Amino acid sequence: MIWRRTVCAFAFALAATSAWACGEDGTSDDKTADGCPKDNPECKELATVEAGAQAVVKRRCVDCHGQDMSGSTTALPGIANTIQGDVVELYPPNLTPDDTGIGKWTDDALALAIRTGIDEESQALCPQMKHFSQMTDFEVYSIVKYLRDIPKVKKQVPRSVCPPTKTKEQQSLSR
Repeated sequence: MIWRRTVCAFAFALAATSAWACGEDGTSDDKTADGCPKDNPECKELATVEAGAQAVVKRRCVDCHGQDMSGSTTALPGIANTIQGDVVELYPPNLTPDDTGIGKWTDDALALAIRTGIDEESQALCPQMKHFSQMTDFEVYSIVKYLRDIPKVKKQVPRSVCPPTKTKEQQSLSR
């Protein structure tokens, strides 16, 4: 009988400790839901291709960049001109690992572009491109791993025109 009470007390103490150590979502107090340490929410070391594929769907990247993420040689329809009347032509870039896409970009440059809208040449992307400043390293580097893992597509996409950031004159010079 004493043994049974001891076992029950131990089980109760263990259950109480488990409830205290885990958050409501079942995560440990020192881990986030994606398994990253809470004292290091950046956690790019745990990034996965699978999580990147899910993030690309969640963030609706394929809506502009296409199912194969190779971008478009045709400007996106329905994009409004600037308030000054300048024409805007958005060509979603090739995000495959080919050199006509992101093949020459570093992982950190891709992460910066996704988060801040700044490209590998320190130039601003068109403002119509969403960027995600609050995205964790886990998510952004999972997207990078996913993009590195998809098939290469050789497709040279025209440079977008989005004044004042990128003008028609600059587009002509870049060809």
